[in-house]
Amino acid sequence: MDHIVVDVEIQKTIEQVGGWNNTDQMGVSCAVVYEFTTDRYRIYGPNDVEALKDRILKADRISGYNIWKFDFPVIWGLPSRERVEDLRSKTDDLLMRIWSALRLDPHSFSSRHAGWGLDVVCKGTLGVGKSGHGADAPKLWQEGNWPRLVEYCMDDVRLERDLCSFLQKYKYVVNGISGQVVPVRDTWQMI
Repeated sequence: MDHIVVDVEIQKTIEQVGGWNNTDQMGVSCAVVYEFTTDRYRIYGPNDVEALKDRILKADRISGYNIWKFDFPVIWGLPSRERVEDLRSKTDDLLMRIWSALRLDPHSFSSRHAGWGLDVVCKGTLGVGKSGHGADAPKLWQEGNWPRLVEYCMDDVRLERDLCSFLQKYKYVVNGISGQVVPVRDTWQMI
């Protein structure tokens, strides 16, 4: 199975585009794809978006954290976090799986959905957190700090890869703030 992990960083801050729903205006600054079969990372810049789309479409399984509502709409330049329906059957959105396990509607955000970011879940589950904050990625891009931007994106992909592998083996996550243990179902296909 061609299983990959994807993470994308944006060119413009949320404030610059007028909010989270303006995913079509954010622009890809950097994306990293990890391939389980080759144990390799592939780095994509803003001029490589078509190649990135092709790589994603080719995969049998695509894992990531909030990729369904954020990364895919940014990559495809879709407004209002519209979905790329062709990817539904292949998408393993780890955040949506956690929300589903908590009996929260994964398609509608409320205050009850908060507190389950990648950093919190990885600190609780894996004992290691993120190397930075996503809000800094557009600033790194705008400053031209490509090496730090790529390093940050790769670090996120490593965490997402390790969390995906942990979930596959142990089938639970831990909230690093509350200590809540959440059994997560084995099925990864989108609902």
